[in-house]
Amino acid sequence: MHLRYEAYWGGFHIADFALSIVDSDTSFEHRFHLESRGLTRYFSNLSAVAVSKGRIIQPPSSVMSAGPISNAAADMTQAETYIAETYRTEYTNKRHFRWVEIDFGQPGSAANAVTGTSPIAGREDRWNPKDKGPEVLDRVEPEFRIGVNDPITLVPQIMAIVRAHMAGGPKTGVAKGFDGRRRFDMNITYLGTAKRTILEVVHDTYRVRIKPNPVAGFKKRHKTLWNNAAYDFYLSRDGNFTPLQIVPVDHGPVLTMVKVCDQECEIKAEED
Repeated sequence: MHLRYEAYWGGFHIADFALSIVDSDTSFEHRFHLESRGLTRYFSNLSAVAVSKGRIIQPPSSVMSAGPISNAAADMTQAETYIAETYRTEYTNKRHFRWVEIDFGQPGSAANAVTGTSPIAGREDRWNPKDKGPEVLDRVEPEFRIGVNDPITLVPQIMAIVRAHMAGGPKTGVAKGFDGRRRFDMNITYLGTAKRTILEVVHDTYRVRIKPNPVAGFKKRHKTLWNNAAYDFYLSRDGNFTPLQIVPVDHGPVLTMVKVCDQECEIKAEED
């Protein structure tokens, strides 16, 4: 699944990004590429790429089998479990190049993250030498770094939880995330089916509310923002559960899928 999105906030085009979800029965590779646009580009010049790799544990086939599902069987219905192994993100802005790398270790152990930075050619005068790396990121206590996934892998994990609900599982679930600096939970609630007009086309969708819960490593002002950052995901009802649009409940950018690609969607940076 290779998807391209546009992000708008208050009517302004602020970013383009590509998401690739490449899953086999037992493993995955997920990729993300973002380029800021418009005024966001002018003020931040932000570009970001990320890749995550890991394993997939499939639920027992007897649990996910077709046919009438009793209440007891519904309680047993499970989603695929994504287990991240490695994650690396790289981004540039007006000042510097930075990277964050996470090693999730063996199941039951705490994920560990390191970061580093360097100046960008032609922008050396903007670089803060105090940002030299690599630096170990240990703001989040070890107990909060166990059983977590990287930010990209949370998307297919959310899709899997909804897919399991369609097979008789519960309407709610939790996906645990860690981005190297912060630990957070994504509380997932299935809200039902919905007709959704996207780019002048009416789609049959599943509507799913994602409410983030900051757990550890957050600055006070960031924690306040995350507590009020719920989003509704509109997933396709064609069997693929594709995220067609992601809409803020209160405020924030609207993310709309604009293209399905045969391979990783190309996103070009704008000239500085």
